[in-house]
Amino acid sequence: MKINKVNMGRARKPTRLLVAFSTMAFGGAVIGLANTGAASASSKTITLQYWSTYNTADKEASTIANVIIPAFEKANPGIKVKSVIYPYSALLNKFITTSAAGNPPDVMRSDIGWIAQLAQQGLIQNVGKLASFAPVKADALPGPLATTQVNGKYYAFPDDTNTQALYWNKALFKAAGISGPPTTINEMIADAKLLTVPSKQQYGLGVDGSDIWNMAPYIWSMGGSFTSANYKTATGHMNSGATVTAVQTLVNLLKAGVIGSDFQGGASAVSGEQGFPKGVYAMYIDGPWAVPTYSAIKGMPNYGIALFPKGQAGTVSTVGGEDTVVAAQGHNQAAADKFAAFLSSPFAQLAMAKQGDMAAMKSDAAKEVAAVPYYHVFTQQLLTAKIRANSPGYSQMDSDWSNAIQQILAGKVTVSAGLNAVAQQANSDLAAS
Repeated sequence: MKINKVNMGRARKPTRLLVAFSTMAFGGAVIGLANTGAASASSKTITLQYWSTYNTADKEASTIANVIIPAFEKANPGIKVKSVIYPYSALLNKFITTSAAGNPPDVMRSDIGWIAQLAQQGLIQNVGKLASFAPVKADALPGPLATTQVNGKYYAFPDDTNTQALYWNKALFKAAGISGPPTTINEMIADAKLLTVPSKQQYGLGVDGSDIWNMAPYIWSMGGSFTSANYKTATGHMNSGATVTAVQTLVNLLKAGVIGSDFQGGASAVSGEQGFPKGVYAMYIDGPWAVPTYSAIKGMPNYGIALFPKGQAGTVSTVGGEDTVVAAQGHNQAAADKFAAFLSSPFAQLAMAKQGDMAAMKSDAAKEVAAVPYYHVFTQQLLTAKIRANSPGYSQMDSDWSNAIQQILAGKVTVSAGLNAVAQQANSDLAAS
C-alpha cells in the first residue's frame, strides 16, 4: 500500500526483532515495564480493543500480537489487549460508526491523514494533557509530532513514520559520466537530461504522480507551498511565484521527454518502483518500503539512496506514517492511555522498526539504523520533512490539486491559470472542513 493522495500512511515489509528488556527509560520517565498501578493482579481484568491495519501477510501484525502486546500485559497485570485488524479502506468508517454508537475501540492506529477529521468530530481524546505525553513530545521528530496536532492541541501519540528520498541507478550514472547523485535541484535537472536516452526508452527522472505526496518534495524544496501555516488558506501559496516555478520546471522536463509516463499516469504508465529496476528511470523518489522489494529482484541494478536534492528552501520531503489515538467515548481510558504511550516507547518503537515501521522518536534513530542500515538516509531526511495540510479538507484539496496538474500536463491550461484556479478551490475545501 504505497502512500497516495488518500492514504497518507505507508506499507512496509518486515523482519523480526526480539528485544530483551526489564526496565525502560523514556525521556526521563519509565513507561510500561513496571506495574503502573492501572490494575492489580487481583483486580478485574480490563480488555482493551486495539484496531489497526497492520499487514497480516508478513510479521508486522504478528510482532504486535506476539511481542509488543505481551510485553505491555506483563508490565501491566490486569490489562489485556486484543488486536483487531481491518482493511485500510474500512477502518476509518468503522471507527466513526462505532464511536457514534458509543462503543468504539479503546485505541486505534490511525493514518496521519485522519487525525484532523477525528479531532474535529470530537471522536478522539486530547492526549496532550497526559503526563505520559510530555516525554513523547520532547523526543518526537518534528514531522511526526506535527501530524498529531490540531488547532494547538495534541490528539495522538506518534506511532511510526516514513518519508521519501532519492533513488539513483549507479550503473546508468557511470555510463553518463556522472560520479554521484545530485545534491541540488539544478544538478538533478542537469543530470536528468544527461541520463535521458530516448533510443533506450530511458528517462532521467521519474515523478510518480500528480498528487501532493509525490510533488511536494520538489515544490517545498524550491520554496513553494500549498497552504498557509494554519492550513486555512491556499491562495498566495498554492499559486505563489515559487510554486508556479516549481511546477513549470516539472512540466518543462516532461515536455522535453526527461520525465517518464509515471507523472501523467494512465493505463500504460510505468511507475517508478516498476521502472527503476529495469532502467526505465535513472532517478526517482520513493520510501524505505522499496528496499525489501528490490532485494527480492534477481539482477537488480546497483543503486544508491540519497537525500532529496537541495533547492532554495533546502532538502524537504514529505512525512508519512501512522499515529495512535484513544477514543473519546472509550470505556477504559486510563488503561488505553497507558497502552497508547507504550506504543511510543523505545521497546515498541525499535521492535516495530525492524518490521519496517520507522521510529517516530529522535532518540531511537541510532539503534534503528543499526538494526536496519538502509534507514540511515531516511532518518536524516525526516529531520527536515514536512507534513501535508493537517486539515479535514486535505483529501479533497489533494484531489483538486491532482486534477489541476493533469489539466496543466495535458496542455489545457497554463501553469499560472491552473494554479490560480485550484488555489481558489482549495480555499473552499479548507473552509468546508
